[in-house]
Amino acid sequence: MDGVLAGRLVAAFVDGPVQHPSLDGVPVFEEEMVIIAPLNHAPVKRGRDVSGESIYAFRANCSYRHHFERWFTDDAAVPGNIHEMESYHGMLACVSAGAGLALMPRSMLESMPGCATVSIWPLSEKFRYLHTWLIWRRGTVSRSLTRFVELLEQRSEPENV
Repeated sequence: MDGVLAGRLVAAFVDGPVQHPSLDGVPVFEEEMVIIAPLNHAPVKRGRDVSGESIYAFRANCSYRHHFERWFTDDAAVPGNIHEMESYHGMLACVSAGAGLALMPRSMLESMPGCATVSIWPLSEKFRYLHTWLIWRRGTVSRSLTRFVELLEQRSEPENV
C-alpha cells in the first residue's frame, strides 16, 4: 500500500477491504486460508488446540501473519516462537519436518509439490476467508489499469469459473 501511496507503484494487490481517503480499489480474489501442521498432529479446530506451538509466517507487517495472530488471540491463545520465512515453500518444508505450523491460502498449498506431506485444517468461518483487493491512487486510473480491472472482473464472473 505504501508503494501505491508514494507513487512508486501504479497498483497493488493487498488484503482488503481498504479504506483510505487517497485510494480506490476493487475486490478481486477470495482466498480460503488453512492451517498446515505435521501429518501426525492432533486435530486443529481452534487456537487453544495449538497455543504455544511454533509458527512459520512472513514478516510482522504481513496481513496473513496478522490474520494468524488474530486467530490465536480470538481464542485467548498465543503462538510459541514465530519464525519469519520468505516463502510458502520454506514454510511447507518446516511444517513437513515437524517443526511447527503455518497459515496459507489453500490454493497456494495445493499448487506446491509436497502438499500431501502435511495435515490441513480449515479455520472457523470467522477466519476462513480473506479478500484480496486491487488498489490504486484515487484519480490516477489509466486505460491499462481500467482494462486490467475489466479482465479481473470477467475472470470472476460465474460463467468463466
